[in-house]
Amino acid sequence: MATAFLVHTRLSWGKTCDYLIANDVEPGLMHRYETREDWQGVILDALINVPLAPYLPSGQPIPPIGTAKVIGVEAVDPSQIKKNVQRTRSQFIMANIWKKQSALKNYNFLHHDYDKWTQKQIWADIDYWCNSKKHPIIDLITKWRCTRQHQRLRAEEK
Repeated sequence: MATAFLVHTRLSWGKTCDYLIANDVEPGLMHRYETREDWQGVILDALINVPLAPYLPSGQPIPPIGTAKVIGVEAVDPSQIKKNVQRTRSQFIMANIWKKQSALKNYNFLHHDYDKWTQKQIWADIDYWCNSKKHPIIDLITKWRCTRQHQRLRAEEK
C-alpha cells in the first residue's frame, strides 16, 4: 500500500488546515517512517510554508503563502485523501531549530523569493510563532488576497 503524509496545521490567526507534505520532502519523511519509531518528530511543531488559497489552472498568480505550525501528522492511504487537499511548500524548520533561533533567522530561511505581500505574511506568522505578536492588518490583507484568488479560480473554471 502506498503511503502519503497528511499534516495538520494551525495558522497564526487560529484556523486549522490539512495539507499533504511537499513532494520533495516526502522521501525523507518516508525514510523516517520506515526506519524509526519516532518518525513524526522531524515534522511535529515544525514551521512550514503552506498555500493559503488554491493554485490556479493557469499557474499565475501563485496563491498567498503563509507559515503554519504543524500540530499533527499521519501516514494515510492516498485514496483516502480529499481531492482538494493541497501540498505544503518545501520550506520548513524543525521545532528544535526554530525555537532556539531568532524570528529574523527563521524568517531569512522561510521567506524564499515570494512576492512582497507573501513575505509580509510569512514575517507576521513567524513573529507570532516566535514572539506571540499578532499582525491583524497583514492577516486582513492576506485574507483579502485569498478571497481574490478564489474569485480568479472561479473565473478560470468557467
